[in-house]
Amino acid sequence: MEEIRRIYTLAELGKSLRSVIERNYTSAYWIKAEIAKLNYYPRSGHCYPELVDKSGETLQAQMRATIWAADFQRINRKFQKITSNELKEGMFILFRASVSFHPVYGLSLQIRDIEPSFTLGEMAMIKSQNIEGLKKEGVFGQNKTLSIPLLPKRVAVISVETSKGYSDFLNIIEAQSQNYAVWHYLFPSLLQGDKAAENILSQLRIIKKARERFDMVAIIRGGGGDIGLSCYDDYNLSREIATFPLPVITGIGHSTNETIAEMVAWANKITPTDVGYFIVEKFHDFAQRIQQASQSLSNQTMRLLQLHKQNLGLQQEKLQYNTPAMLQRAQKQQDLLLNTLLQNTVKLTNLHNEKIDHTAYRLSVTPGLKITENRCSIDQYQKMLQSNTRSFYTSQRASLASLDEKLRLLDPENILKRGYSITRNEGKSITDASRLTAGTIIQTTLYSGTVESKVTMAKPSDKKTAD
Repeated sequence: MEEIRRIYTLAELGKSLRSVIERNYTSAYWIKAEIAKLNYYPRSGHCYPELVDKSGETLQAQMRATIWAADFQRINRKFQKITSNELKEGMFILFRASVSFHPVYGLSLQIRDIEPSFTLGEMAMIKSQNIEGLKKEGVFGQNKTLSIPLLPKRVAVISVETSKGYSDFLNIIEAQSQNYAVWHYLFPSLLQGDKAAENILSQLRIIKKARERFDMVAIIRGGGGDIGLSCYDDYNLSREIATFPLPVITGIGHSTNETIAEMVAWANKITPTDVGYFIVEKFHDFAQRIQQASQSLSNQTMRLLQLHKQNLGLQQEKLQYNTPAMLQRAQKQQDLLLNTLLQNTVKLTNLHNEKIDHTAYRLSVTPGLKITENRCSIDQYQKMLQSNTRSFYTSQRASLASLDEKLRLLDPENILKRGYSITRNEGKSITDASRLTAGTIIQTTLYSGTVESKVTMAKPSDKKTAD
């Protein structure tokens, strides 16, 4: 017997599920999950988080939740007060919620409260894991090993152009502009919130490509207290700062709960103002060293001048005392040298006279011998040239006679005398019958006269002809 099927509408199934859930899930439950998407709508104030539970990268569960505007304001205020952060995507939360089902909107969790201390513990655990990860890679203190220039004159600044912290930094730098030249360039970035870590990381990578133009990097953020600083515990951002090829100095405006980014930076100056003073003090310290060196140089110079003045006085006294004796000795040496010079001059003159006489004799005899030798050589070359000229002339006359005979034999008139003829079509010689067709008018030139003919048949030769 065929079974009778009972058919339900989708609405009936939805009502049934709703009834089952309302009957079995009558109280609120404490649940832990990760916020995949926050979905906060400022206009209405409501928030519709998408919650997930993962095992590694595998998704175990996913549900939609609702936080009504009044609850969201209360929960977020308490959460900020305890964790110094706003609710955001990627956070692990422990929340109290009731379970409901709507036939149209499906299963939903209505969040009534969130336990901030749980999230704080999760954040602390993640921060600790990130620190251990950087230390395990061996990069945690890498940026601190760099050497900052004696005068950091070129500063890459990551900040918000309209922030008070950036303004305070500029005031410190520009107040000393008449004394010290510090060139700075702003790389605008978000400094708190979900996108802050990604923004700062992006700007650091841009600076890295142009690192030859800068001496250091300053990440400054003013105001805002400790809220929204979790981005500075981001692993990728902290690793980029730790491994950055330029010294990185942070001044993000808080004095407690040091972030990983501040730990791995070359230095942490807490506020943007402190960063500005740090740079200015580098110049001020150098100026003091220059001033001290200048004063020391001046004192040393005065002492050396006094010492040399004393030595000069002593030398002057010695010179006045020793000058007559020195002049007498110099006069004797001069007379001795003059006498030696005169003797050597006579010897050299006699020697050169002998060489001149010998050279004159050679010049009187050698030219005649050379002229006689050259005349004999010229006569021999003349005879050889005459003989070679006659031989060349005879051979060239024979060659010309041979060429003349060949030209005479190749004269077209002589070829025509032997019974040959030349056939043309439109003034061009014909060498291939395949190029003629029946009815073509051709002209044949004989030794005596010209014949014009019409082709009745053209039979190509079997021989291959080249074009």
